[in-house]
Amino acid sequence: MRFSWSTGLGRLLFPSPLSGPETRITDFRKSLDAVAVRAAWKAGEVRSKAFRHTYCAARLQTLDRGAPVSPYTVGRELGHGGTSMVDRVYSHLGQVRHRSEVVEFRVEQHKESLSDRLTALQCVTQ
Repeated sequence: MRFSWSTGLGRLLFPSPLSGPETRITDFRKSLDAVAVRAAWKAGEVRSKAFRHTYCAARLQTLDRGAPVSPYTVGRELGHGGTSMVDRVYSHLGQVRHRSEVVEFRVEQHKESLSDRLTALQCVTQ
């Protein structure tokens, strides 16, 4: 999908605000800090490593054509050449019994532990 100023949608998750909608941002720490502060965290508490870690952990609990996704597949999706990092850090997740077709995070699953932060975000978005 191409970028449209009216919808705000583009191909990039973090486009550069200075260079245009189709220019990749090279350092999005300030953007993450702004989101963190809005969610009642401190600047610097949210970093891209958390996204990678969360994605990897969740992806290992999904299915690939009906079978548990392989650590090799997840490693390749993260840009690794093999499975050693995935096996070393996330091997315990191979025993998870619940698996789904997609990586999915629902707010309802985290309401209790993040209630104050979710309320702060809701106030900003309304």
